[in-house]
Amino acid sequence: MPENELELIGQFARKKLSSEELYTFSLILCDNEIDRDNERFTVSALHELAKLFVGKTGIFDHNMKSKDQTARIYMAQVVSDSSRKTADGEDYTYIQAKAYMVRTEKNKDLIAEIDAGIKKETSVGCCVRDISCSICGKNIKTEGCEHKKGNVYGGKLCCYLLSEPTDAYEWSFVAVPAQKNAGVIKSFNPSQEKEKLAQWAKEYTDELKSDIVRSAASVIPGLQSDSLGEICSALSLKSLKDLRDALRMSAKKNLPVIRQLEVNDADNGSENSEYKI
Repeated sequence: MPENELELIGQFARKKLSSEELYTFSLILCDNEIDRDNERFTVSALHELAKLFVGKTGIFDHNMKSKDQTARIYMAQVVSDSSRKTADGEDYTYIQAKAYMVRTEKNKDLIAEIDAGIKKETSVGCCVRDISCSICGKNIKTEGCEHKKGNVYGGKLCCYLLSEPTDAYEWSFVAVPAQKNAGVIKSFNPSQEKEKLAQWAKEYTDELKSDIVRSAASVIPGLQSDSLGEICSALSLKSLKDLRDALRMSAKKNLPVIRQLEVNDADNGSENSEYKI
């Protein structure tokens, strides 16, 4: 396993892990296609979620118990396929992530099931600030509208657009995901993996630096961005993440209270349904 990939994993571990101790796999978390609930993420929401999902744990069936934690995402990027269009006519766009777990006697059967394609489908739990109607554009939570998702108006399917994500809670292995294309995908071609991992690491580092500059503007307004950029260039990946998180925490003190997603009627009686997409 390349050193830059081990470094990304290392920011979440308390000890240095070797390649032999680790099992990694790729997965599609979510996309901009209309899902089974007649909802979809906007492309801008996917870009924000890709950052929010780094470090989030993988569980089973959205069961919020620590004993069900099985893997953790250590990198994520947004991928767009211009050769494939969604039901709304957009380029198909999705979040592709990589997750790791430590090989143990307990999870060897799970690893075998992932490799065999048995454990494949996934679902995400997250929170968005805005839910709007694809027909009229009104905010469903604050304004409401006369359109019903799943119905067709003027030849266009009505769906709810999920945008402005504020948090990502977890991702789960499930039997039937709301998003049809979400799930574990085949590993990268070994000849291309090293190059792509290096690119992912660079993109993640650049995102951390951008987040630091944005957050510092409100927390330390007197600090010039050029000076902050020089400071960031001298920091390790872990130090950049720690600085980003500290600045975010300070900046969030002035933000409004975040709403959670609307609960689907079909899920009113199920456990933790408010976190499911």
